Amino acid sequence: MSESQSALSSWLSLSNRADGQKEGIDASTVRLAKEDGTELREDVCFDSLSGVEAINWTEATERFGAWYDSQRDTKIVIQNELGELSAFNTPNRFTPEYREMLYARSQALERGLRERWGKLLHTAMLTLTASSTDDCGNPRPPVEQLRDLDASWEAVRRALSRVLEDREWEYLAILEPHESGYVHVHIGVFVKGPVVVEQFQPVIDAHLRNCPTAGEQAHQLFDDDGEEDTVRVRKSSHPSRNDGVENLGAYLAAYMAGEYGNEATEMPAHVQRFYAVMWATGKQWFRPSNGAQELMQPPDDGTDDGHDWEMLGIAPDGDPEEEIIEIEPEAVDGGVRKRRLRTDMKTPPPD
Repeated sequence: MSESQSALSSWLSLSNRADGQKEGIDASTVRLAKEDGTELREDVCFDSLSGVEAINWTEATERFGAWYDSQRDTKIVIQNELGELSAFNTPNRFTPEYREMLYARSQALERGLRERWGKLLHTAMLTLTASSTDDCGNPRPPVEQLRDLDASWEAVRRALSRVLEDREWEYLAILEPHESGYVHVHIGVFVKGPVVVEQFQPVIDAHLRNCPTAGEQAHQLFDDDGEEDTVRVRKSSHPSRNDGVENLGAYLAAYMAGEYGNEATEMPAHVQRFYAVMWATGKQWFRPSNGAQELMQPPDDGTDDGHDWEMLGIAPDGDPEEEIIEIEPEAVDGGVRKRRLRTDMKTPPPD
């Protein structure tokens, strides 16, 4: 069992009970998005008689896989003032290298806070979700479900600040997939000193007020047996044990890491559907507080060679000696072309 799997299994009982909802959906019958004005990358849009529409979730996942495979070997080529070339893989947040990096940095966050606060380190994990079905019980477009989930974020963050006013604390929020591919969010809250579940009721309330499709039944502090449900609280324990905060950061990033070395197209089907939604929208899947982000930064390894490097282009096959295609530097991060959905155009009369 990999380290990420071990972390995941030790925290699985702490997941929101809705994690398996609608796992048997037929994604080929679900449009990625339907609402006019929704902005998506051009790859998942098409022109119809009504205007601009989004493809279905299955096709979007297939197109994501094709894009991923085409990008995997591409390298960015840089050149210094001496004319020396160097190449590195195109930045891609779906690669196993990136996912393992996120996993490692999540663990670094916990180590840093444990060194800073010692036995006073306590954590709470909040799980927030939004409905994946409409009023008739039909699967919703996943992009719109994600939009609803995200609508409460600023209110949730403000509520956390009020609840933990005058306390030392940090957070790490990560979007993760249900077994259906629909999205929920885990918010790991790291606090100096004890906390109790009931303290976070105002945070849950903020989500319920600001997420239009969040249900109260799925956001209870305690289940029918009186066990912690939507909010789980833990205190620091010895690293040899698995019931303390040492595993929270690892759990939060476990879905991202998966099996070590697995390509995005080798991940389970529901994770690939989740990736397709993130790819189509450009949404980032983790949000650290400022202090958490500082602790997650890798240490300076002193590898600066003193040269000034600038981007020359890309090597589609990974070998700069074979072919280099010149591109503008901003095209690496900001070159994704997007379109807005529009289905309010009048259909032309029949011939």
